[in-house]
Amino acid sequence: MSNRSKLPRNNKPNNTHQPPSIQTQTQVTHYQGAIPPPEILRGFEELVPGTAARLIALAEDESAHRRQVENKALDANIALQEQNVIIAKQQNKVVNRSDIMGQFFGFIICISCVGAGYFSWHKWT
Repeated sequence: MSNRSKLPRNNKPNNTHQPPSIQTQTQVTHYQGAIPPPEILRGFEELVPGTAARLIALAEDESAHRRQVENKALDANIALQEQNVIIAKQQNKVVNRSDIMGQFFGFIICISCVGAGYFSWHKWT
């Protein structure tokens, strides 16, 4: 005789009791910008009176500060570009002067070589 247990073939217990299922619902509100939507502002105002006005004033101050920083950055960028234009003009002047001097001294050397060659040819002939 075999010693095998007499379990059903699917090997599942007969207990069908399951724990109760729990359902949850989550609501996420997302807004973009410095001022929340009116519903949220009303909720802040109900919790702490004056909060809505302070949040709006804070958003206005932040907006003014951001514009001021952007204006400073633009002014700095414009000044830098103006300096770059001045530097480029100075570089062009120096390069042109160097080119003209090189051509002048090259011409002098060429004329000297031609003169020395002419002098040498007449002396030996």
